[in-house]
Amino acid sequence: MPSQKPEEVAAYRININGIVQGVGYRPFVYRIASSLGLNGFVLNSGNGVIIEVEGKPEDCIRFVEKLRVEKPPRAVVKTFSCTRITPRGYREFRVEQTISEEVETLCPPDVAVCKDCLNELFNPKDRRYLYPFINCINCGPRFTILEKLPYDRVNTSMRKFKMCRDCEKEYSEPSCRRFKAEPNACSRCGPTVRLYQGDKPIKVENPISEAARLINSGFIVAVKGYGGFHLACDATRRSSVLELRRRKRRGNKPFAIMVKSIKEAEGIVELNDSEREWLTHYSAPIILAKKREPNPVVEEVAPGMRYLGVFLPYTPIHHILMRNIEPPAIVLTSGNISEEPIVFRDGEAFKKFKNMADYVLTYNRRIVNFADDSVGFVQDGRLRLVRRSRGFVPEPVEVEPRVDGVLAMGADLNNTFALAKKGRVFMSQYMGDLENMLIRRRYLEAIRSMQRLLNLKYSRIAHDLHPAYYSTQIGASLDGEKTAVQHHYAHVVSAMAENNILGLEVLGIAFDGTGYGEDGSLWGSEFLVVRRGEYVRRGHFKYVPMPGGEKAIMEPARMAFSYLYDSMGEDALKINIGLSEKAKTFLKRMIDRGINTPMTCGLGRMFDAVSALLGICLTRTFEGEPAVMLEMVAGGVDRGAYPFKITGVKEYVVDTAPIIRSIVEDLKDNTPVKTISQRFHETIARLTVELADTIRLEEGVDTVVLTGGVFQNRILSSRVKRLAEEKGFQAFFNNIVPTNDGGISLGQAVASSLMEEE
Repeated sequence: MPSQKPEEVAAYRININGIVQGVGYRPFVYRIASSLGLNGFVLNSGNGVIIEVEGKPEDCIRFVEKLRVEKPPRAVVKTFSCTRITPRGYREFRVEQTISEEVETLCPPDVAVCKDCLNELFNPKDRRYLYPFINCINCGPRFTILEKLPYDRVNTSMRKFKMCRDCEKEYSEPSCRRFKAEPNACSRCGPTVRLYQGDKPIKVENPISEAARLINSGFIVAVKGYGGFHLACDATRRSSVLELRRRKRRGNKPFAIMVKSIKEAEGIVELNDSEREWLTHYSAPIILAKKREPNPVVEEVAPGMRYLGVFLPYTPIHHILMRNIEPPAIVLTSGNISEEPIVFRDGEAFKKFKNMADYVLTYNRRIVNFADDSVGFVQDGRLRLVRRSRGFVPEPVEVEPRVDGVLAMGADLNNTFALAKKGRVFMSQYMGDLENMLIRRRYLEAIRSMQRLLNLKYSRIAHDLHPAYYSTQIGASLDGEKTAVQHHYAHVVSAMAENNILGLEVLGIAFDGTGYGEDGSLWGSEFLVVRRGEYVRRGHFKYVPMPGGEKAIMEPARMAFSYLYDSMGEDALKINIGLSEKAKTFLKRMIDRGINTPMTCGLGRMFDAVSALLGICLTRTFEGEPAVMLEMVAGGVDRGAYPFKITGVKEYVVDTAPIIRSIVEDLKDNTPVKTISQRFHETIARLTVELADTIRLEEGVDTVVLTGGVFQNRILSSRVKRLAEEKGFQAFFNNIVPTNDGGISLGQAVASSLMEEE
């Protein structure tokens, strides 16, 4: 390309930061520059993408404007700076090698295989026909294969695979879709798949097709995905599902199912436009959608549930597997024993799956960063994540004011941690429950891995107020200044940060099971007025005892008795809640004497109590089960709300006794359980908004933030939002950040910085 005369040449240096590596940004820039006849270079650096361009002034201006308004499909531009510079006399436009410097750019999350690659995958004439690691610049693994930034092949687990001549040519050609696609490979030079029985390889021509045949025949097969292993079986075969549930020690917790296509999904669940959009989104989350009746999927996949967790194939392996699957859906659940971390290393897989999977389908590319599947549901057209992991991590949450140098430890349940750097909070993938020693070990490994990957350092540690939390204790063992953040305040700040409303005064309504309060009791029904980095507790539900402490969470009938005894005194002994007379007398004695009966106002515990009182769930087999099953049965005739009472002045208290007594009367009158559940939900919604309105009159706060695990309940969350908006409130939820304890780390990171500023 001929050089320009100096008097005709303008030159610019452009720095673009965000998710701009591993998403085709350099070839995108190259194509625009070439089309305009401009010279210069583009390269990846620790600080994003750097461009120098020179040519005719009008062409340079067009180039800059195009970059401002256009981008590759998977790119996320966070900052864009453009400076006029002196022309250097470039003779062509080149894609240069990466330069190393302090890392400021972002790591892209894993991306589901794109349509172009799928077309090639199933084209018998294509050289990558049925190659299970097909990818291009627009799709494939990113976070799960990356050791450190910048995103170059040498920094990934693909570095051991030397590209063949054809792949190298594609990788080096700027006009090719695989230009600088770091996982680029083919069957001659890339990773391979093998099928094992136990730890012994099986000689078969096509391991994936054979794995599908085994699933069709009723066997349980472990399948390695982007971020770890899944356990797969036929979702229409009752015996296989029950056997998987037994081996995995799953209890009643629902399984997710994978289907071949949207068409197959619509035969199993009802889908609206937003749900279809998210199912086919490149992040490929599991979507909780309404179950069709009758249904080809057996009830044992998700016992008693109205919703099924559905997702589409997102790796080439999954696509090939599902093409050979005969039933309309397979169970595809995390590869682990319940409450343990997901398995992602082959050596561990052969040991762990010895008694769980009949066969193991794996490959020889190492997973660097594990990532469970993300799970969510669509409400009012927006995705609300229940679990944030693969496809979303490690994309940061941008916050104001700037937050820097903080490690937030998160909560003990549904744990994530977070690392903050210069106004960006990088939340980790879903960890699990820290009560398990193996998860605690994985948690520490993941903290070190994310620090190394993103070059994140911390000098301050934010943790929960609860001194007995494992996350608090682990945080205490690390070097750095410590800041304790109250659990429900962290919930509220998490939602404020995600919705970019940290500068507003809000009424935060945080409903969950339990969280340690400043008075030493267990909070969980909080009305917090938040302004200028501080909060005031203005309301909560009445405290009741938790007989047996944590045991009352596992045995909801204990909470039912506690609420009955609080509401009816000795008459509680006459109510049938699935406990023997001896057991009820024992619980009464515990409460009277204050023996192992911590006080709680957690709304989640009240949902547990009502669930047990209605005979829906007397023993919990997974977190939130009693409340979830209470939601599942709700319906029937609209009977309005039960009577409720709000007392107090500076700190309002919702007296729950009238609600419980009314439920008992409905039971005596043989009112259908579904009607009682619906009426209970309506009661909680109405009293929530009534108390919020009372506090607004005193505090002048027109914005409500609805957060905490209880707001995963679709009936309650949608009803509270509607009633609040009818009263003139502006209502916000967590969405891409989980409203359960998975979002706590974001709130801790931001709240600790707000407290520091004060």
